[in-house]
Amino acid sequence: MAVEENTIIIGKKPIADYVLSAIVVLNKGFDEVVIRGQGANISKAVDVYNALVNRLRDSVELVSVRIDSIEKGRRLIPFIEIKVRRTI
Repeated sequence: MAVEENTIIIGKKPIADYVLSAIVVLNKGFDEVVIRGQGANISKAVDVYNALVNRLRDSVELVSVRIDSIEKGRRLIPFIEIKVRRTI
């Protein structure tokens, strides 16, 4: 699976770093940003979304939420993709 430029992959960094990354993506001219967390980082992805909405208020809106899983070897790894759009 190829990762696009407007996708933020959630990992071990603090939530504020991912919020800043999402803002940078939006400021680069992308209309949408995708916040993606898998496994143990699903809840952190939701926290990043909430922090982004809290910071930008009415200038962003939720487009979609996709919850699925991918197969890695013999394991199924759950993930969440939260798509957010700039409204202004």
